[in-house]
Amino acid sequence: MNTKLFLVRPGVTEWHRERKIVGHRDVGLSADGMAEVTAAAAALAHLPLSDIVTSPLARAVQTAEVIARKRGSAVNRDPRLADLKVGKWEGQTYDDVARLPDYQKFLSDPLGQKLPGGEDLRQVRDRAAGAVAQALRDAPAGECVAVVAHGAICRILVCHYLGVDLTGFHRVRVPHGSISVFSFRDDREPPLVHTVGWRPTIQEVVSHG
Repeated sequence: MNTKLFLVRPGVTEWHRERKIVGHRDVGLSADGMAEVTAAAAALAHLPLSDIVTSPLARAVQTAEVIARKRGSAVNRDPRLADLKVGKWEGQTYDDVARLPDYQKFLSDPLGQKLPGGEDLRQVRDRAAGAVAQALRDAPAGECVAVVAHGAICRILVCHYLGVDLTGFHRVRVPHGSISVFSFRDDREPPLVHTVGWRPTIQEVVSHG
């Protein structure tokens, strides 16, 4: 019997609008971000979610709480789902970081170059996949689990479950407030990947009840 994983990326923050790298900063959702996650929560409202697990960072917790509020459920926090540790890049704009030699080295060899003051991508994959595996083990067979994790974490998990090289993780598009869906039948088998980065709009949710 399949257990489905609904991987949700938090909504946008003001820092994202300003093209700042958020990292581990506890920046909350903007009004637009709250609208995005409200739409995602409505899309998930009819599903038999046995658990909602989230990164402990503010924008992720807010997202998980909106999903939980629709169902009267609790939210469980797992630090293994936290965003990438990006060291000194945190708070800088993407445009400024893109010009740095350290970033160019990382982009040319993401697995060979550790983020300055940050993490190795394999370590990130292992911690995030470990959190998902535990959530799946804790879920009753045939039910669904929602996991709220950040953009880079979602991209890395998509590559991991597809069995593709992590060096291309940054090429996977997973928008804010989007949902990616996977089916797990057995821990020893790779999951089916149903959709990546599907984002409901408020209009879509309303028109479909």
